[in-house]
Amino acid sequence: ATLLSAVRSMSSDVLQISQAGQVYEIVGDKAFFKLNGDDPDLFPSIPVIEPGAGVDVSLSAFVDLCSRTTFAAAKEMGRYAFNGVLLEIDPHEITLVATDGRRLSLAKLPLETGVLERRSAVVPIKGLAQLQRLVTDEDQTLRIELRESMVALLLPHAEVQAQLVQGDFPDFRAVVPGEEDVPGIATIGRDELATAIQRALVTAGDDGPKVELSFSGGNLTVVSSKEGIGESRSDMGIDYSGETVVIRFNPNFIGEFLKTMPENQVTFRFKDRSSAGLFKVSDESVYVLMPITS
Repeated sequence: ATLLSAVRSMSSDVLQISQAGQVYEIVGDKAFFKLNGDDPDLFPSIPVIEPGAGVDVSLSAFVDLCSRTTFAAAKEMGRYAFNGVLLEIDPHEITLVATDGRRLSLAKLPLETGVLERRSAVVPIKGLAQLQRLVTDEDQTLRIELRESMVALLLPHAEVQAQLVQGDFPDFRAVVPGEEDVPGIATIGRDELATAIQRALVTAGDDGPKVELSFSGGNLTVVSSKEGIGESRSDMGIDYSGETVVIRFNPNFIGEFLKTMPENQVTFRFKDRSSAGLFKVSDESVYVLMPITS
């Protein structure tokens, strides 16, 4: 961490690094560091993954899957299996799924993977985040190799190895509602909804924030209020012709989802105020969100 901070603080395009024992000197045009190192024998051993069968995928496409899902993984450590992202490799597609029990994000990439049967593993969030930080050229090819307890993400210039998360991932196929379960359909502009959610956050408060979405005719009203703070309301035109339905959600969960989608519109499918809502960007990207009923 010290070395990284030192290098980031130097403005030189070229640095000269020299070593004398366990002391390192870093010299730039107008800056100099002398840093103490540690005994390399104390560094944890790096597991060696023998080259084997893997799947080649467009790096940009896989990073897009990561962006659309990882935000929904659990932040707390109590639900261990939820602290990772489910990676499924099927013969004809790759799927990533993340959930914290209150929401679930799923993204698929149609791809002839070459595998004969489905393989799945729970990959730690930090491993996928490290891969995203390493991206310098999204036109590259990424190779994914799964082992019994490890995953290797291989780029031409770097490699990420991560210990798989142990535990049973929830059956996401039982969580995602079928179209017959969510008959209400509204098509909403992403930017308008994102702006309305931002307004709602101003008056929703930090403790248990709630936002009320009211669908009526061709209109969506977004309302939030908190005692001691105030109330906000936003109205927007949408494509919806059903009965009036009012549903409450955590506005942070909607806002985080909208930040991940580059598309201009999202379809929201729902049944009633007590059933899960389904945000659908395409057949390959969906987001399930549980309502607030209390």
